[in-house]
Amino acid sequence: MSKSINSNRDFLEYGNASLAFVKKEIHKEENFSTDVFSVYCADGTLLAAFDNKESAIAAILQSGLEHINLH
Repeated sequence: MSKSINSNRDFLEYGNASLAFVKKEIHKEENFSTDVFSVYCADGTLLAAFDNKESAIAAILQSGLEHINLH
């Protein structure tokens, strides 16, 4: 049975629920800064953050999501 797409919103959300990407961000606090690798769902929802890119990708795959590159 296929999902019917009835609106623009349905079209934008169709198939996006299983995609995730990693974004490198800089966390700053007073005189300290560090890299953080944030995992986002395809719709832009923040799912988690990790110390390194490899852990972020592993978490995506272990969660049953598909990792996508944005570059």
